[in-house]
Amino acid sequence: MKSKLRILVAERATREGRALSMRRLSEESGASIATVNRMANNTIKRIPVDDLEMICRYLECNVGDLLRMEEVEEA
Repeated sequence: MKSKLRILVAERATREGRALSMRRLSEESGASIATVNRMANNTIKRIPVDDLEMICRYLECNVGDLLRMEEVEEA
């Protein structure tokens, strides 16, 4: 599973004509900074549902817009 958080944040920042850091996203959305940073860096293993909801509401997107499945190669 990969996150498109950085892309969606950049798109919102462009629409609003302002800088939007991960810290600001956390502060304005209410999601934890740890979750936001892990999603931005694609290092998250579990996503708290409440944080996921806050991020999606803030970015005005659906979960499917934020997360995408990655193909897994079978050995």
